[in-house]
Amino acid sequence: MKVTDIFEKTGVLSTMVASMSCGFCFPFLASLGASLGIGFLSNFEAFFIVTLIPLMAWFIIAMQTYAWWNHRKYIYLFFGLLGPVTILILKQFFWMAPWRTEVYYMALASMLIYSVFTLFKPPMKTCCVAKSRSTSNAN
Repeated sequence: MKVTDIFEKTGVLSTMVASMSCGFCFPFLASLGASLGIGFLSNFEAFFIVTLIPLMAWFIIAMQTYAWWNHRKYIYLFFGLLGPVTILILKQFFWMAPWRTEVYYMALASMLIYSVFTLFKPPMKTCCVAKSRSTSNAN
């Protein structure tokens, strides 16, 4: 497992934990967090919502971009950026929309599904074709 994979999965996990701390915004995740014993984080709800979730989304975007730079697979880049970019757009423009919670849950689910998918099928660097044999055998 590469360092970028570890950082990307850490970013997804920290975004989910930060979301579990906000009981009013995300009741399903808050009940899950309370059952896991991290209900005490609700005291830091404002910090998590205002600072930590966007920071972790930017962190995941940076790690996905760096990973793409290594493997050049656009489909992995698209699905890797789908969740964090959706979270940032929701946070900046649609935070008071009535449908924000459902879209936020879908963004978190897409991040989690992508993270698990890349555990089983990580992106491989594409091989480039070397010079043709006819030019190398001409000597």
